[in-house]
Formats: sequence, structure tokens, C-alpha cells
Amino acid sequence: MNNKIAVITGGTSGIGKATVEKLVTFGTTVVLLARDIQKAESVKREILKTFPNGKVDIFAGDLKDLGSIKSAAEEIKFRYPQIDILINNAGGVFSKFEKTMDGFEVGFQVNHLAHFLLTQILLDNLLKSNDARVVNLSSEAHRIGKFRVGNLNAEKKFSTWMQYGAIKLMNILFTKALANKYGEKGLQSFAVHPGVVKSGFGANNGGFLKYFNKMPFLITPEQGAETSVYLATQSKEKLSNGGYYKRCQISYSSLESQDLVAQDQLWEISMKLIKSYL
Repeated sequence: MNNKIAVITGGTSGIGKATVEKLVTFGTTVVLLARDIQKAESVKREILKTFPNGKVDIFAGDLKDLGSIKSAAEEIKFRYPQIDILINNAGGVFSKFEKTMDGFEVGFQVNHLAHFLLTQILLDNLLKSNDARVVNLSSEAHRIGKFRVGNLNAEKKFSTWMQYGAIKLMNILFTKALANKYGEKGLQSFAVHPGVVKSGFGANNGGFLKYFNKMPFLITPEQGAETSVYLATQSKEKLSNGGYYKRCQISYSSLESQDLVAQDQLWEISMKLIKSYL
């Protein structure tokens, strides 16, 4: 892991921050894509206090703004001609239907489409690595999700948990499509269920979701980061490309996530939606 380059979203808190802290100890240069630059700088200072030789680079990018993701990705692409690891970590659940400035349902964009765009822009740089990996944060919630081509943006019918489940299913469909399309070129991709983590999840909402992080069964962000770190650092021969992992072990994802037609449909639709940003 020494001298490798890892790009991560959502690295200023929760699972993402714990992942950054751990990767730095391996000698990895961590490229932090963050909406809140001041918070990112604070995280960087905190890490460097403990690991003075740590390498953390910060770029501004907001997943709710595809234009800012394009700009940040192009800067990263220029600064780091070869990228070894991309961890699409950021995400969230949203209790009501709301559109971003780009016209997409906020959960669909934040959890899937913005990361799809980021991955596409950085893909050439990833393929220059002899050990390229993409790690996508998913969830066991994908099991309640349905892939509906006509309602990916949830405009016809919106339900908080059904949309969240659908998006987490998309994360796995995207992971498997990446493995199928670029596995022969050396790219490995993985989907992760980090566990039910006390990470600020749902705090942006009202009602039950606002108090989710007070539940007694939650694990720590450090525990939640273990599988992402495992997939970023483990010998590639021991890993299953396109696999769904939890507790640092390969697991079975839903039958719907195995659907090759759905994987291709999601890829094609997503490419059309981000076409103007490429």
C-alpha cells in the first residue's frame, strides 16, 4: 500500500473518516473529495498530528452538484496520472422527495449518479494501475430495493426506504458492471455492506431518521470501515471481482443484483444522464 493513491468521497466523518485514517497508516496518499473544505482541512490536521508523515490531499466537490464533481475529478485526474483505489463512500438517506440543481432526486444523485460520473472521469487513470480497485458502499437495504427503469429518479412514486433500497441495489449493479466491463483490463470492483454504523446517517432528516444514531445496536465508524480497508489493502488474488462483501468476507447479494440485463440498463441510462459532463 505504500506509495499508492486512493481517492475517497465522504472522508470527513463517519466511516469515510475512519477509512482515511487507516489508509494513511499504510503509507497511502489519500485524495479527499469533500464538500466542506474547512472540515476536510480540520480532518487533515487531526490525522497529521497522529501521523506526521501522512499524505492527505483535498479537492472541493459536492455530490449534489455534478458540475463540481466534474471539475474536481478533472483536477484529480491531472494531478494524479495513476490512481490505484477509488472508494465511493459518501451517501445518505432522504425522507422526502427533493431534486438537486441538476434535476435529479437527491438520493439517486448523491448515492449513485455523482459517483458514476466520478468513476467514469477517473477510469483511464485507474486502468494505468496494475492493481486498480473501486469500492462502492452499498447496504443490506439493497434487498428491499427494486430496479425500475422508469422510476430511477423516484418521480412517479417516492418512498424513503424503497428509494434507499433501490439506490443501494444500483451500487451493486454498478459494481458488477464495472467488473464485467473492465475486469480483463485489470480493474477490480467491490460492493460493501459496512454494517449499521453510528456515523451521522439520517441526521439530515426529521422524525425517526434524525434520532437513528442514538440506537443502541450501532457499531463504531472504525468497525464500519474495516471491510472497505480490507478490500483496499488485501492481496487481489484473495478477492472476488464484482463481489459483495460484509465483515471482510464475500457474501451473497440479492438475485436482482445478479441480473446482467439490469446491470447493462443501469450503465446505459447513467451514461446518458451524465453525457453532458464528460
